[in-house]
Amino acid sequence: MKVLTIWQPWAGALAAGIKENETRSWGTKYRGEIAIHSALKPIHHTWSDLYMNNDAREVICRRMNLPEVIDGPAVFPMGCILATAELVDCIRITQEYIVTLSSDELALGDYTLGRYAWKMANVRELPEPIPAKGRQGLWDWEN
Repeated sequence: MKVLTIWQPWAGALAAGIKENETRSWGTKYRGEIAIHSALKPIHHTWSDLYMNNDAREVICRRMNLPEVIDGPAVFPMGCILATAELVDCIRITQEYIVTLSSDELALGDYTLGRYAWKMANVRELPEPIPAKGRQGLWDWEN
């Protein structure tokens, strides 16, 4: 199965169905089943105001019924396969595309013009995260 490694808390938001798109600087022609993997290493400042903007924090906390102060690793496991989904499209971000997105979706991605939105559907969160070593790019996992 193809896998995409994503930093937390965005991997958890995708697995929970809070966001539909994962934004990337690169596109892919791959379509089909994909696993959502949370990166083992945290982004420096992921849980602070220095990295996650207030809009993203508000959306994640509201939609996951979490307090405004998040104990990141306890709420968002790292180094694990969290969910499976179908990668149904990879859309180059244009102004026309941006106006079709909800404010929540916009808060949870980098929709800079020219980047790509990897559109996920039929997300199925796993009952328990499965520890796995991640990789950069789109990679294969033997489950």
